[in-house]
Amino acid sequence: MFIEKLRALTSRLASERGVLIVPFAILLPILIVLMALGINSAAGLASKARMADAASEASLAVSASSLANDTQTAAGKEEIAAGKAMVAAWMKYYFPAMQGTPQVDFTVVQDQNQSSSDIRYTYYNVAISLDLPYLFRHRTLTGNSHNYTLNASEGHVKKYISKPADYVFIVDFSTSQIGSRMKMLKSVFAEITDYVVGASPESRIAIVPFSTGVVVKLPGKNQRGGAMLGCSVLFVPKDDWNIDYAFWADKRTATTSAYQALNRQTYLMDEARYNYYHRYVAASPPAISEANMKASWCRTNSTYGQKAGRYQYSCSDPRDPDDDIFSAKSQAIIQREFLRAAKIQSRQVTTFTIEHDDAIDYPATLNKMFSDEAIITLPMPLTPLDGTYAWGYNEMCRQAGWWNKSTNNLVNRSPKAWLIPLTGDADQLHEFQSMEPYGWTHLSSALVRSVPVMMEGQNRRKVFIMISDGNDNTHPHKVTDKYLKTYDLCRKIEEGLLARPQTNTSKVEFYYVSTTNAASRVKYWSDYCTGSGRAKTATQSDALIKLIKGIISDETGHLAVN
Repeated sequence: MFIEKLRALTSRLASERGVLIVPFAILLPILIVLMALGINSAAGLASKARMADAASEASLAVSASSLANDTQTAAGKEEIAAGKAMVAAWMKYYFPAMQGTPQVDFTVVQDQNQSSSDIRYTYYNVAISLDLPYLFRHRTLTGNSHNYTLNASEGHVKKYISKPADYVFIVDFSTSQIGSRMKMLKSVFAEITDYVVGASPESRIAIVPFSTGVVVKLPGKNQRGGAMLGCSVLFVPKDDWNIDYAFWADKRTATTSAYQALNRQTYLMDEARYNYYHRYVAASPPAISEANMKASWCRTNSTYGQKAGRYQYSCSDPRDPDDDIFSAKSQAIIQREFLRAAKIQSRQVTTFTIEHDDAIDYPATLNKMFSDEAIITLPMPLTPLDGTYAWGYNEMCRQAGWWNKSTNNLVNRSPKAWLIPLTGDADQLHEFQSMEPYGWTHLSSALVRSVPVMMEGQNRRKVFIMISDGNDNTHPHKVTDKYLKTYDLCRKIEEGLLARPQTNTSKVEFYYVSTTNAASRVKYWSDYCTGSGRAKTATQSDALIKLIKGIISDETGHLAVN
């Protein structure tokens, strides 16, 4: 039926009576040209829409790479060339038929301020010009050109650097971290340091590596020119536990005979100090003869013995008159505090710290933790790990390191770990890579000690990030339990920072990260400190990096396309 109708139509057009053949013959080429023009135009419009998307995504990629658009230095020119190559590859992906290489120009304006805000951003724009072939090419349609040009300069991107933050990392440096766990932490901190310093230069990071106590570097040098170190905690002692802790740090107290005559005690103390100078100060390479040691640091007593209360030689550092245990000030302290000092030094052997539940005045500590007032810093003589006679608090701050005649003596002494205060200096933060752990675990002590560290920050957001692989030891855990459950430590820290205008604080956050699988411990910190969603587990470096970046991501910026 269809064929018969087609034949009839053809016959009619071919007949002498057909009046449509001539106009049809005239219109057909015009229709073809119009159709080709329409298809070319539609293809051009579609390509233009794709170009807008491609330019926006290319601008995002350029901004994510933090292109500086430095045209002056060789490194800057290489960076620009790499950026242009990346954009060209992006365009080739979107437009496989693209002719030649696109023309790419960058505009980068750094350190812009958003109006009515302290939020800063970097403005990026990528201008792109490329050639695409016409689908239909004919002189009537396209003249002598086989290609048409697409231009895009709408890839406007603002990379926001939000309000900078102060981050205090409170890191477990107990013995269990030795080996693979410490290796993981070092790789994580290397990346996180560069991430924060590069993306948010006004942010600050502090690192508080703890065991039972936090090691700090003290000003000055020891008797042989090496570093002077201190073991630092923050608490207000109850009256029965209140002594001059720094004075007693290098004094021997013989607890087995603490109630015997005081002259016997000062004799034993004097003897122990002579032995320290002889065995460690003078023995540090290059060794000093005993005669030169005595001439430099000791005096000969004409009357000596237990009844006299003096050893044959009394040694002290002449740079500090009160280092002499027979000065009037020292004698007053010894007579007033000896029994309490003996009790305290004896107790730390079982509690691993002077900061135990019986000793702490919790309310007073919570009131005074926002300044240096309640910080107790114990000067650390360099002794073997079990050097009880020369170092009165030998269970504390073991991450400081101990005597080794070759590698860690009074001449070349340096700590294994130490507190790094808030800083934006990447080199200082990368010192973490040379640290090593050792000792017990007391997290709440380190958290309290970190408060005056955070007080030095001036950024409005304050973030405490606690990282640990295990529980506190028994006596420290009792303190942590009381701080968190009875005294609501984390909330008290938050309220105190917000209430002190000198800190410029508008937001305080706590995070706890376990590097081992311990659901109950994570829940404990979530329930009593951080709040829901801020206590996590991350046992691998990639997961830990992702977690920490997630914590700080709001402060290192986001991208907005106009």
